[in-house]
Amino acid sequence: MKKNKKADAVGLRDRQIARFRWTMLGPGIFVLFLINILPIADTIYTSLFDYYLPMPQDQRFVGIGNYLSLFTEPRFLQSLGRTLVFMLMVVTTETILGFGIALMLTSNAFGTKLFRGILILPIMLTPIAAAFMWRIMYSPTLGVLNYFLEVLGIEPQKWIYGAEQALPSIAVVVTWCKTPFMVMVFYTGLLSVSDEIIEAATIDGASALDILWRIKLPLIKPVFFVAILFQTIDTAKEFDYTQILTRGGPGSASETLSIFTYLNSFGFLKMGYGSASAIILSVFIFVIASLIIKAGGIDFDK
Repeated sequence: MKKNKKADAVGLRDRQIARFRWTMLGPGIFVLFLINILPIADTIYTSLFDYYLPMPQDQRFVGIGNYLSLFTEPRFLQSLGRTLVFMLMVVTTETILGFGIALMLTSNAFGTKLFRGILILPIMLTPIAAAFMWRIMYSPTLGVLNYFLEVLGIEPQKWIYGAEQALPSIAVVVTWCKTPFMVMVFYTGLLSVSDEIIEAATIDGASALDILWRIKLPLIKPVFFVAILFQTIDTAKEFDYTQILTRGGPGSASETLSIFTYLNSFGFLKMGYGSASAIILSVFIFVIASLIIKAGGIDFDK
């Protein structure tokens, strides 16, 4: 009898603790629901309609018609391919530069402390400030980049004003602004590698390259892929730098999927079409992120 009363008391206490937790979490969950789930649901709902913003009374349900139209439109397919190319350019360069600089910083060579401080500067700049600064530098006539090219006897370039150079030029800006994040993540991961392991490997005759490939990289693999995951997601939906530098131009040479979505939603005011494009962009990011998580064996439960 006493055991039953004790078990009932424990069960009551557990229920009270669970109720208290949900009471504390409830407001936060409700706010997250309002600012995350509802907009997504509304976007999915809007994507099922032929919805021209100046004439909301003429909404017409088309089901998946907007999605089918998008996958038959060459401009959308080109923007999708351009987004993938842009993402590969930026993330690959950021990863190589970020890891290389992080290795240099762990060497404690002369001037590394000063370099760490300088490295943070791009992160401190807002996207608008950084984009306008680079836009001035990219000017074909007044830009400092073409000035230095002329000094070196190299022909001036069109940069963001040339169809073939626009997307790579934007990639340079995004890489310059985002690489410090990769450096900090990789640097932190490398610092977590025990000195004792490296010393033991050195005593066993392992070279610096062996230590890098067989010890450091395997140990920081989760950190490595998490950094790539975050930057891939951020780059795939990148909008600010492209909008300020080129607005998707010249023509549609640098029009990524985020710019395409923006133009259709707020330029052409085709809200249903733009919403469908936004959903496809989200699915595209989700698929790429899932592949990275699978390749890196990332387990967020640990």
